[in-house]
Amino acid sequence: MKHNNILYRTLSIVFAMLVGNTCFAQGPFNVGTIHPGDSIVIYYEVTINNPLVPPNAVSISNQGTVNGSNFGSVLTNDPGSPAGGDATLTLLNTPLPVVFSEFIAYQKEHSVALTWKIVTEENAWKYEVEKSADARVFKKIGEVFATGGNGIINYGFTDESVLHGNNYYRLKALDLDQTFTYTRIVKVSTDVATSGSNLYPNPVTRKSFNLQLLNLVKGQYELTLINTAGQIIYTKKVGHPGGTATHLISIPEHVMTGVYSSEIKGDNMTINKKLVIE
Repeated sequence: MKHNNILYRTLSIVFAMLVGNTCFAQGPFNVGTIHPGDSIVIYYEVTINNPLVPPNAVSISNQGTVNGSNFGSVLTNDPGSPAGGDATLTLLNTPLPVVFSEFIAYQKEHSVALTWKIVTEENAWKYEVEKSADARVFKKIGEVFATGGNGIINYGFTDESVLHGNNYYRLKALDLDQTFTYTRIVKVSTDVATSGSNLYPNPVTRKSFNLQLLNLVKGQYELTLINTAGQIIYTKKVGHPGGTATHLISIPEHVMTGVYSSEIKGDNMTINKKLVIE
């Protein structure tokens, strides 16, 4: 199953069995969080002692609905047979309307510049920029409408009302049918005096994390992940605009869970930190 770093859905399932004109329902049942590209398989265990004969026989419909926190009800596929253990497959791996390849926020004089790159933009409507002072309560501060272009598309937004201290940002990508996804949160600190880097969240739980470069000169930087055997598992080049900026790093599928040494290299500097991937 592929996990596309920036979207999650919390699901509940309602099962219904129809006997004559009577509906016996169980649920809803919360099945937790899944990611784009996932599917759900439901096994219906149905046993009915039916002494009647057609046309008065009891009828059963193995039918349910899947509901998520940011999409409408989806009917499960009727397996066409009431046998116990009959499976019905509900596909949720339809193409994502928006796939981000990069989301960066950095201080630019007395403002904060946000830039993002889109790889896939199918049926996208607009991007809402949200901001917070505590990374919990967010408020919309602007929006950028989708162009509907092909290939890699670049977008940008400037926050002219920068807070002293921490500024947290995220993007809300809305589709034409009002479904939406959120990016990870990125942070810009306007009162940072020292230079260096931060990796967060750490441990990493959703196959992506933020690389924050603090008061570093403009240039090309390279992030390397090294496993406990000393093998280089992943490298990523990052174009830094200078100053303090946060870069969203997506971890490829071949990088397994575990403890890694991270190495950030730039001109005449190397920073080493531990990174845990769960």
